[in-house]
Amino acid sequence: MKTFNLNKIILLISLFLISAVFSTASDASCRYNDGLLDVQSGNQQYQVYETARGAYADACSDTPDEYEITFYKLGICTATTVANDLSSCQYIVNDAAGVNHVIVAGTTGAMAIPEFAIDPGTYTHMVVVISNKLGVKHSFTAANSLTGASSSTGTSCWTSVAGPSAYTNEQYTSPHGATVADGTQLISCGAAADSAPIFSYEVINKLTGDECADSWAANGDYASFGTVGNGTAEVSLLKSTDVFATACTDAAKILWTTTLTTPYVVTTESTWQLNMRTTDSVSVDFSSGEDNNNISKMGADPIQLFLTVTD
Repeated sequence: MKTFNLNKIILLISLFLISAVFSTASDASCRYNDGLLDVQSGNQQYQVYETARGAYADACSDTPDEYEITFYKLGICTATTVANDLSSCQYIVNDAAGVNHVIVAGTTGAMAIPEFAIDPGTYTHMVVVISNKLGVKHSFTAANSLTGASSSTGTSCWTSVAGPSAYTNEQYTSPHGATVADGTQLISCGAAADSAPIFSYEVINKLTGDECADSWAANGDYASFGTVGNGTAEVSLLKSTDVFATACTDAAKILWTTTLTTPYVVTTESTWQLNMRTTDSVSVDFSSGEDNNNISKMGADPIQLFLTVTD
């Protein structure tokens, strides 16, 4: 068994991808013209241009300035972890308190984890357990004036309210505290000189259905996301105690299992590289009301992640 130093783990933004779990379309990107977000002028039901649709919509995907994520487990396994049995896994990260990491767009840096050890062998699965509370810090300049929190207006907009909001946009008490009410604006707009973005958070509280009242699937609202860049992905929600969640009100973590197309073969000489991509990992959400031009929030999608093991 060989101990690998944490300096073998490197975060490289905008490289290798799996798939954004909660993104409805990975190519549903926002359009910028000369550095300005393409939004319509005045009150509109569909405010922002979405490239996948080729038309204006009430949301589009963008790359955040900064992205905050908390890892509890990152491991490779010899058997599936879909049933929440992690007994076959060995870990790069295994921290009950969680390892918090902020990814800054366009930068490279090491994640704050201790040395780890992986036994040589063949590993057919990868498992990741992260907090379902995800943070985004973002700002942009739009082609036309928008209305943000507290009736603020201007072409420069930035995340200004921490929230958290819920993925279902419902107000309830989560393990991370109370979520804000539907329609609460978490973005302010004004002059560029006024912009000082803070982290705005979203809780991923549902995998199937659109509301907490919708049927809760077995095994933590289990959902299969099919083929991804390096295998097939299956996802569930967990409680803070690491058992399957049973409702929006007790969902605290995300369990992500990848069945690898090509298994990892670990030897005593293996090196490791963890690539994370934040492209299109934030949904820029607008009100769909025809009588306003309100921008609502930055909805956080899990980042895209790829682990490379080489000799």
